[in-house]
Amino acid sequence: MKVRFYSFSKRNKSTKQVADNATYRELDLHLKDGCSMLRPVFLLQTVDPSSYNYFYVVPWDRYYFISNIDFYEGMYEVGGVEDALASFKSDIGDTSCIILYASGASNNLPDTRIPVKADVSISSQSAAFPWQIISSPTTAIVGLTGKGSFGPYLLQRSDIRELLDGVDGFTASWADIIDAAKQLFFGGSASECLRSAILLPMVVLGDIDGTVEDIYLGAYPCKDSGGNQIRGVRINKPVIKKSVSVSIPWINTDWRAISAYTDIALYVPFIGILSMPASELHSSDSSLTVTVALNVTSGDLAIEVSGGTSGRIYATASGNCALNTPYGSTGIDTNRATAAIVSGIGTIVSIGAAVASGGASAAVTAGIGGGLASTAMNTIAAVGGNASGSGGLGGGAGSELTNAIKCFVITKQLSDSADNLDPIIGKPLSKAATPSSYSGYVQTDGFQFASSRALSEEKDLINSMLDSGIYYE
Repeated sequence: MKVRFYSFSKRNKSTKQVADNATYRELDLHLKDGCSMLRPVFLLQTVDPSSYNYFYVVPWDRYYFISNIDFYEGMYEVGGVEDALASFKSDIGDTSCIILYASGASNNLPDTRIPVKADVSISSQSAAFPWQIISSPTTAIVGLTGKGSFGPYLLQRSDIRELLDGVDGFTASWADIIDAAKQLFFGGSASECLRSAILLPMVVLGDIDGTVEDIYLGAYPCKDSGGNQIRGVRINKPVIKKSVSVSIPWINTDWRAISAYTDIALYVPFIGILSMPASELHSSDSSLTVTVALNVTSGDLAIEVSGGTSGRIYATASGNCALNTPYGSTGIDTNRATAAIVSGIGTIVSIGAAVASGGASAAVTAGIGGGLASTAMNTIAAVGGNASGSGGLGGGAGSELTNAIKCFVITKQLSDSADNLDPIIGKPLSKAATPSSYSGYVQTDGFQFASSRALSEEKDLINSMLDSGIYYE
C-alpha cells in the first residue's frame, strides 16, 4: 500500500492540506493486522520514519497524523490518527449548515464570549444652548393691566426699577392724592396692576414676536427718573422655538455601541440628564437635534430630542428657567390696599367738597396740618405696598450650572478587541452558509456531514468537531 510521508506543520482541528508541490517520501508498506482505517499501523524495515510527522494513504485518499513510532526486532511500527478534516475538506466546505461563529463575520452581533472589564471609556461633545444663558438676568417678563397696557410685556430690569420708583414717589401733593383716589376706579393700586413678573436668565429679545408700546399701570403712564415714558415690548406670541445639533461622540461603531455595552447621556440646561437609546442610535444617527420651545411669559421649557439623520424622536422633557422676583402683586403685600384707600376716601371727598364750595384754603390747611397727611400715608401704603416675596432663584437656579448642551458616550471596555480575537475564535454570525464561505475559525450548530465516502465514525467525528469549532483553511 502506497504511503506518502511528510514533515508538515498544521494546527489541530484544521482542514489544511499539504500543498501539491510539498516534498514527501513515498513508500510501499504493509498494514499491520487488526487495525482500523481511522487508526492504521504500518510496518517499516529499511527507512527511519522519525523525521516525519504526517502521512497520506494514497488508496484510501485520507490524511493522518503520526501518533507513535515503535521499534523492535529491526522493525518500525508507525501508528496514525486520521486527520478527518483534511481528508474530507472539500465535502465539509460544501455542506450547508448553521454557522454560529466565523472569522471575518460582520461586527453587528454582540459577542458575549468576550469578558467585560470594570473600566469604561467616556467621550463628550458640546453644543451651545439655543439662547445665551446669563447668570445675572437683565430681561423681565411682566404681566400688566392698565389703560392701554394689557398682557405680557418684556422690560429691561432697570425699567422695572424706574417703574416702581415712580409709583413709590408719593409726595403728598394734591395731584398725588387725586391720582391715588383714581386707582380705585381704574383697576386698583398701581402695584396690583403689575400682575406678575419673572426674570429670564437668557437673551431672547431678538426672537420675540412683539410690539413696542408705552407702559401703563392702571391709569398711570409710567415714566423713568428723567420724565421719559417707559416703553416695553408687548409679547404677541409667547412661545419661541430653536434647534441645535450636537454630535454623538461614538467610541465604537460596531456591536459595542449597543445599549448593553454603551450608554448615551444628554445634558440639557434647566432640564438635567436624558438617557438616549444607544442601540437605536448607532445604526442610523451620528448627531442629535435638540429642539427647545420656550414660553417667555412663564419660563416653561419643552425639549424634543431627535436623530440628526433619521429624524426619529428619542426623548422629550420639560422644565422651567424662570427666576422668581418680588415684583408684582404676587410678591407684594396688597391685603391692605382697598381698606387703606377707602379709609381715606371720606376725607378726600370732604376736601373735594370744600374746594368745590370755595374753601380752597381750608382744604390746603387740612391737607398740610390736619388729618389728610395720615390719610396720604395710608394711601402710599396702598399704592406702593411693601415687598414680601423672597426673590429666590426658583427654576432659574440652573443658570449657574453648566450652560451648554453636552452629549456623553460611556462605553464598557472588553478584555480584548473583537478584531484581535477574530482569527482565533471568529465573530458571531448565526446564519445558514457553507464553511468554505469563510476562511479561519468556523463553529456550527448541529452540523450534519453526509459524504458518501465517510464511515459512520468519521461522520460523528466531523460533526462533533464542527460544532465545537474548527479552522477552515
